[in-house]
Amino acid sequence: MAKISGWEKFRKAVTGSYSEKLTYQLAQEKAEQVAAAKMAEKAEAEKRKAELAKWKADVEAKEKASKVEKVKAAAKKTPSQPTKKPAAKKAPAKPAAKPAAKKPASTGKTASATPKKATAKPAPKKATGYKANAKDGDGDGLVQDGTPWERPATPKKKSTSTSASKKKK
Repeated sequence: MAKISGWEKFRKAVTGSYSEKLTYQLAQEKAEQVAAAKMAEKAEAEKRKAELAKWKADVEAKEKASKVEKVKAAAKKTPSQPTKKPAAKKAPAKPAAKPAAKKPASTGKTASATPKKATAKPAPKKATGYKANAKDGDGDGLVQDGTPWERPATPKKKSTSTSASKKKK
């Protein structure tokens, strides 16, 4: 900051201007202040530009993630694909028959002449889970819940009272 003496103040009051030397110093200071303000403005603009670029990148990343999630959700809910129903609970399988334990080596004595019993394997069960007249036990409107034969329950037919028809006669 240029120092303005009492003489320069008096000169300004009388003549209306400062000396050439002081005028030049004041002009230089003003130019430096303007340049500093421009530099600060540029730095602020660059800072805002960087913040804006970061914000745009974040928004684009969120949009991309959102699109991916929408595609995944749409793929899961495609109406053309059948929905998987929970499998019916099956009874635990019976353990297979264990082979007969071997007898220790003979000591020269003859074994008894009883024949060994043949272990018959049980016949495989047929898939007879379908019931034509199944009842809706839990009242949810579906019969044979959780099976491949799950279907809507047929509405119950309201029986007409036979006593009412007898009274008319």
